Amino acid sequence: MARLDSVLQAADTVRLRLADARTLLGVVAETGFATKLPHDTMTLAEILVWGRADRARKDSLHVVTAAAERTRLEERMRQLDSLLVVTVVNKSYLPKDPEAERYQDYISLTFAYRNKGTKAIRAFEGDVTFLDAFGDTIYSAHLKVDEPIAPGRTRQEPGRIIKYNPLRVAHERLRNTALSKMKVVWQPSDVIFLDGTRLSLTADRETP
Repeated sequence: MARLDSVLQAADTVRLRLADARTLLGVVAETGFATKLPHDTMTLAEILVWGRADRARKDSLHVVTAAAERTRLEERMRQLDSLLVVTVVNKSYLPKDPEAERYQDYISLTFAYRNKGTKAIRAFEGDVTFLDAFGDTIYSAHLKVDEPIAPGRTRQEPGRIIKYNPLRVAHERLRNTALSKMKVVWQPSDVIFLDGTRLSLTADRETP
């Protein structure tokens, strides 16, 4: 007990810069930090030096890991982009018409999908965004298609309808902007092939 008191008393006279104190506290806060230290007994100065080096190593590892993840995602996006062309072939406004059993206003969007790849596609999903002449988003939505498309073939589906809400600026702009004045951007996120393989932006959903 006398030895511990003397150690605490000596430590109480040591003044540390705030950055050094944070480093020291970071080392101590780690679970099992004592087992990671290179020696059983170390001075505060030695712990600080070791802590800085350990933090630099972890920061470097994080940078390398993040860069590798970015590269993986960029490559996966490039592969997905090369598989499909998604176009909007028609946009129309459908006003309420009780006689046609249409009791609300709608916006109808007709999409066409072309398989540019060499494998038959069973299903796919991604985000479609409508941009104005300045590149600002007019409207965006998630698109999920569960219909097969053979390589080199194009499939056009019936119009997808959106319940029109005049209080939503996005709906108002989508309705009033001509299709010819909008740019449609397709960002695929997941493609399932007819042979059961899969290409996805999410690593744990990928099937080789």
